[in-house]
Amino acid sequence: MRSLRVLSHLLAYPQAEWLSHMDELKEALIEEGLVKGKVFKNLTGFMDELADVDLMEAQETYVELFDRGRAHCLHLFEHVHGESRFRGQAMIELADKYQEKGLKIGTGELPDYLPLFLEFVSICEPEEGLETLAQAAPVIATIGEKLKRGKSGYASVMAAIVALSGAKLSKAEIAKAADAALPDIKTLDELDEQWKEPEAFTGAPDCGTCAPDETPIAGGL
Repeated sequence: MRSLRVLSHLLAYPQAEWLSHMDELKEALIEEGLVKGKVFKNLTGFMDELADVDLMEAQETYVELFDRGRAHCLHLFEHVHGESRFRGQAMIELADKYQEKGLKIGTGELPDYLPLFLEFVSICEPEEGLETLAQAAPVIATIGEKLKRGKSGYASVMAAIVALSGAKLSKAEIAKAADAALPDIKTLDELDEQWKEPEAFTGAPDCGTCAPDETPIAGGL
């Protein structure tokens, strides 16, 4: 699905090369016609905003959202396993599935990175891909809810991914998972503390707060 590749680009670190082709990315969404209605309107509105913003500002916003703290982290298994030993095995299994599809992982990349995961799903057979995406949808929706509460346009990207997955999710459960988010960090000491000690959490997965023995969102990949 080309739409998933577009969404993968939008969740990657902003680069001038692909930001300059935003109209082409929008055209790909229109041609495939899978993202519709209000979800499409919000997504394309964000794409217009992203194309107009200064590159350095876009990059700083991205780092602030996704690289500082766990609330919006884009590594899927971090949401489920945190730093437990189960994460390593899940990584190996997912990487093996990428290899089966001929998808190569670059140096320094982790297989549970959401933009890479979307690339993988996009090259699967449609039924297989949607089933795989639906497994990850609760975590993606939770990140999206937290981004929405922070009034970030990136929430529209998460909403589009969930819509494409076809997963039927409970808004109440997603809200509950978002409520369990750790507080915003203000200092480097708080950042260190946030990454040091994941809290146990029962319910829909949250970034780094799930119990380590929970079923992985992508465990069936």
